[in-house]
Amino acid sequence: MRRRAATPPGRLRLVSTGLVAAIVLLWLAAFITTVARQRAVADVRDTSGPAFVAAQRVHADLSEADASAAAAFLAGGVEPVAQRQAYQRSIAQASTQVLQLARARVPASVQGELTTLAGQIPVYTGLVDQARADNRLGYAVGGAYLRQASTLMQTTILPAADRLAAAEAVRVDDSYGRATRWWQPTLVAITGLAALGGLVVAQVALARRTHRYLNVPLVAATVVTAVSLGLTLAALSVERSRLVEGRDGGFVPMTVVAQARVLALRAWGDSSLSLIAHGDGAAQDDDAVRATARLGYDASGRPTGTGVLPAAEQLGGPDATTRAHLAEYWQAYAAKAGQIRAGASALGGFQEAVRLALGDGTTAFRQFDTAADTALTTSQHRFDARLTSAGDALGGLAVLVSVALALAAVGVLAGYQTRIDEFR
Repeated sequence: MRRRAATPPGRLRLVSTGLVAAIVLLWLAAFITTVARQRAVADVRDTSGPAFVAAQRVHADLSEADASAAAAFLAGGVEPVAQRQAYQRSIAQASTQVLQLARARVPASVQGELTTLAGQIPVYTGLVDQARADNRLGYAVGGAYLRQASTLMQTTILPAADRLAAAEAVRVDDSYGRATRWWQPTLVAITGLAALGGLVVAQVALARRTHRYLNVPLVAATVVTAVSLGLTLAALSVERSRLVEGRDGGFVPMTVVAQARVLALRAWGDSSLSLIAHGDGAAQDDDAVRATARLGYDASGRPTGTGVLPAAEQLGGPDATTRAHLAEYWQAYAAKAGQIRAGASALGGFQEAVRLALGDGTTAFRQFDTAADTALTTSQHRFDARLTSAGDALGGLAVLVSVALALAAVGVLAGYQTRIDEFR
């Protein structure tokens, strides 16, 4: 090194080596950052994101199945076809989602939850079928079987689905964190500016020494390095922006609406179970009131100002219109639910309460449930689309930057070699 530094050609070679090293550092920072973020985005898009959505759907479908089974039982011996079909469809969809989760790479810590779902859903459907058969024959014991089925759903099956969704939400957060680390673009910017600064300073010094003011290979290397740096930072910025849009405009609304729908289904199912209990449904009524309170409304349907539905309305975003009428629809159903509870407890009002529950009450609830499902699906699609576009923002970037910076390094060596040759 000392011998080389003692001669002008040797010093030029040392400077060119240092510039190439700076370009290599920029390449390492850009390449590693790009590949790491691509993998993180792919984890959210292909693994943890779909698994979280599936877990949310399992919870919603099972809640709908439980509520539909209770509503169908309430109708008497031969349940309405629509209610029976809704129950069967929900069970089938939940079973399909559980199968998909079993095939996915779910964390080992929640494998037991999948086992619970796979093992207890058939037990639940068996109890419901037994209740249905007894109900058709006019046996009062059918109500006991249905309450046993609902208890199994609320205390064992749905909590397992909750824990599964929570575990997948943690994985989504972890992948999001790896895909949006603030220090990665900062590192790329620092190494890039260092390489560009070195190239500019070296060219100025070389021009002053040799009085050659234009070295085409070095200028080309500088331009390529600058373009590579700008392209990398722009792609990382776009990727992060799209991930944030997917989180704020898709993931968060999807989670909040799913929670609201589950609570609403729970309250609706409790209302049917309370009527099935024929005057012994105080526990179900209390549970329905608690679910309604978590939604943000009191027992009579008046808003309390805080709760899941007000939070859903305040989220805003591009899909806010799909959530705009949820509170209105829920208040309409809550008013009917209050009338049903009052009628069931009034002397001679039980049959009218049942008629109201099966008629206007079911219609009002289905209006809310359909709107909630539409909002949930819309947010899910936006989440998926933003994840895909975030991955697209980084597509091919690693290869492009690698080729470009390799050419920049060649340009540095070629530019300095031209001046070194002049000393021979």
